[in-house]
Amino acid sequence: MVQPISSSNIDPTSGTGDVKTAIAVKMFQEMQKSQEIAGSIIQDTAEISQEAMDACKAEGC
Repeated sequence: MVQPISSSNIDPTSGTGDVKTAIAVKMFQEMQKSQEIAGSIIQDTAEISQEAMDACKAEGC
């Protein structure tokens, strides 16, 4: 599991420009991964709901 920067002891405003850039890139990558996971969960939920609705309609609910 990825530890969020906010819960770590890393100060993203400290260090050299290279360190700040590296931290910013890492935070951006983690944000992208989180959004991809959330999107996947939402899509899976929609598909499962549609399958359940189709099954219910087929049974005459």
